[in-house]
Amino acid sequence: MMSNKPEDVKKDDCAVYVRHAWKAYRKPHYLFTDLEMTMMKGTIYALLGASGCGKTTLLSCIVGIKRLNYGEIWVLGGKPGSRGSGVPGSRIGYMPQELALYDDFSIKETMLYFGWIFGLKTKEIKETTDFLVQLLDLPTAKRLVRNLSGGQQRRVSLAVAVMHAPDLLILDEPTVGVDPILRANIWSYMVQDVKKRNTSIIITTHYIEEATQAHRIGFMRDGQLIAEDSPAQLLSAYGCRHLEDVFLKLAREQQTVEATPKDKHIEKKASSKGVSEGQGSKDKDYGCCGNFLYDVRHFTNPRSFKAIMFRNLLRLVRNFQALLFIFLLPVIQVVLFCYCIGNEPRDLPLAIANNEVEYVSPTETHCTHKLVCSVKNNITHIDEAESLSCRYLEYLETSDSVNLGYYSNVDSCRGAVENGDAWACLHFEENFTQALTFRMHHAIRGQNITDILLEAILEGITLEDTDIKVWLDQSDQQIAYVLHRELQESFKNFTLGMLKDCYVHPNVAKPVVGFQSPPIYGTDRPSFMDFAAPGALLIIVFFLAVAVTSSVLITEKQEGLLDRSYVADILLYLCL
Repeated sequence: MMSNKPEDVKKDDCAVYVRHAWKAYRKPHYLFTDLEMTMMKGTIYALLGASGCGKTTLLSCIVGIKRLNYGEIWVLGGKPGSRGSGVPGSRIGYMPQELALYDDFSIKETMLYFGWIFGLKTKEIKETTDFLVQLLDLPTAKRLVRNLSGGQQRRVSLAVAVMHAPDLLILDEPTVGVDPILRANIWSYMVQDVKKRNTSIIITTHYIEEATQAHRIGFMRDGQLIAEDSPAQLLSAYGCRHLEDVFLKLAREQQTVEATPKDKHIEKKASSKGVSEGQGSKDKDYGCCGNFLYDVRHFTNPRSFKAIMFRNLLRLVRNFQALLFIFLLPVIQVVLFCYCIGNEPRDLPLAIANNEVEYVSPTETHCTHKLVCSVKNNITHIDEAESLSCRYLEYLETSDSVNLGYYSNVDSCRGAVENGDAWACLHFEENFTQALTFRMHHAIRGQNITDILLEAILEGITLEDTDIKVWLDQSDQQIAYVLHRELQESFKNFTLGMLKDCYVHPNVAKPVVGFQSPPIYGTDRPSFMDFAAPGALLIIVFFLAVAVTSSVLITEKQEGLLDRSYVADILLYLCL
């Protein structure tokens, strides 16, 4: 196995310098083990290997998207993610394996967006776009990305990577599905760019023979760089005419060297290096957690805000359905909330067991009332009173909140509440009117309580007979509150009406505590909606923002846009 790595090379002279690199997602599944890679500045480096050998993960570590479990990587003289390294940033051009483009953007808009992120002026972006459209044989720049073929979309992705003339260009399979003539043009452009600007280029490809144009080739297999040298040196050393034959020999040689089982061999090497599962699991993949995050300039960069605002506004305009969703969903939710929650309850079933009158049916009863008063010697007398419970129920029926239903006895009345057919049961005693008029008459005359009780005993009545017994279902606080209020307000109006009919000033029964109307804030009869609506609106707005943001982040992560944005120096908080 051949590995020509110059030992006297300096990190500052290298575009990429990797030593003792280990990367694992979980033990013992290592993506690459003890990997070493050396790429000089101003060269083209072709990284070759089968799918799943770790090429894409290695590139992700180089650009700072992922971190190693062990080892070190130096890119353009600095560690990825360190302050002032420019990596991630405009010094790197990155074309990921995924398309990583906004499909609702045109070619021109795509170039504008990424060009502004890279710090290019609009005029420069337009000139570069025209050049790359011609070089890569792209259709008109006004064509939407979604309307391009797969090969054309890959070429647009390549154009985004090279548009800002980076110092290091990393291309993950840029020539897949590309016409041979166009592939030759792309390679010709890269070779000329290296000569003119001393650009460093890393390229991965499945087309091994096209890698002969690279200055240096690295063969990667099973997480190891099994050979690294110039194409001519590799062909000469192994006596082959084609690089594919060289790769075959290297693969067989690697299998011969590994006498121990693969997993045990890797575990032994990992232990000797001090690589542990916990070491890597504590690190975040995104380099935004390093010192790079705390560089204040990245939080106040106007070009990033300009590009992000352009992207967000354009995506809103292009996605009309999403725009309708964002604006109409809160409106629909508020309307449904106001319609279903917080309104004043109406027609609450109220069970009545009135022993003063004859029961007829659940919807009606023989309920007539009468009250006749007179004044003699400046003293009010109640001359005649009949079924005053019916008078109270008349006041109660005027409320829209309740709907009265009649029952023959108190047991069936309470049973209605227990069975959920009514919210409350009201029971009037048989001598309710007699006891109430007795109580009212003696209260007007101002007799002391002892005389009143003695006279009540003589007449065979008790003051408790005036009680309206209420059994309430309080499982719903709001409904229970409304019933409390309606029963008390109805009795207040009932009492004031009786005093008025008996020529007594209503203020006699007026409560000592007087609530003034209107109140300083709110209304006399506040609804639950007034209390709950602000909280509901905040919840709706919050969860709408969370839903939209999370869906965008998930989509961009799956399509590779989040990685590309990060490599282009867009911090995660700006993507929100």
